Amino acid sequence: MNYKIIYKEEFPEKLKIIKNSPEKLYAIGNINLIYEKSFAIVGSRKISNYGIENCKKFAKELVLRDIPIVSGMAIGTDTIAHQTALEYNGKTIAVLGSGFKNIYPESNLKLFNNIIENNGLIITEYEENVEPLKENFPKRNRIITALSEGVLVVEAAYRSGTSITAKNANEQGKKVFAIPGKIDNKLGVGVNRLIKEGAILTTCIDDIIENYDDFKVRKRKEILEKKIFIKKEYRSYYYLLKEKPMSMDEIILKLDIELSDGIKIITNMELENLIYQDISGKYRIKL
Repeated sequence: MNYKIIYKEEFPEKLKIIKNSPEKLYAIGNINLIYEKSFAIVGSRKISNYGIENCKKFAKELVLRDIPIVSGMAIGTDTIAHQTALEYNGKTIAVLGSGFKNIYPESNLKLFNNIIENNGLIITEYEENVEPLKENFPKRNRIITALSEGVLVVEAAYRSGTSITAKNANEQGKKVFAIPGKIDNKLGVGVNRLIKEGAILTTCIDDIIENYDDFKVRKRKEILEKKIFIKKEYRSYYYLLKEKPMSMDEIILKLDIELSDGIKIITNMELENLIYQDISGKYRIKL
């Protein structure tokens, strides 16, 4: 695998000055991105539907203002942040906790390639044969925060790697933003605690933008809404899922149809790229 080594003297100042700054980074893709003003999005690997919607919303608004998104390419929040950046032709940086010969999780190998192919950047401080050891991931979080102007926490349990990322940001003098969590969801406990401890309560993109002069002057790109033709046999499914994501069982119950018929239609809609199944097992329409 072809990669470039970036030595410490080539780092942007924001990465040089942190505690335990790496001596070098291994990089594939658009290296210029580490010198841009970017923003981190982090959160739980077991992200809820509430978290997914918010992660997509904020990632979209950042990339439409030409702000690169930094995350860790883990399953859950990281994956959604990177994917949303790519969906809207934005820039994204993934910081790995392993070497390039051990992409983790393996299920994100396609995402890894998509980031590179779409002018993004993948970096790691680990040599190519280093495995994704548990202790590597908290360490790599200091690089995520160092490269970013600030950090948005989408969801987090009480004790989590996300909380470590927020702590790194605070130690580096970066602002931490947190979307308020649902009080009946354990993934809301961590973010609500961060807000109590001083993180900026964040409910819209302006809560972030207004804190950065450079971001304030960036014009939001307009996007043309895609007109999608929906086949007649798909319409009841499509408009049902447009209201809210549902599991196969919920779809069958709501539409009062046979399981075999539902599986056939849902499978065809997936193949035609109209819907997808999220990590919770529910089906969603593609934006």
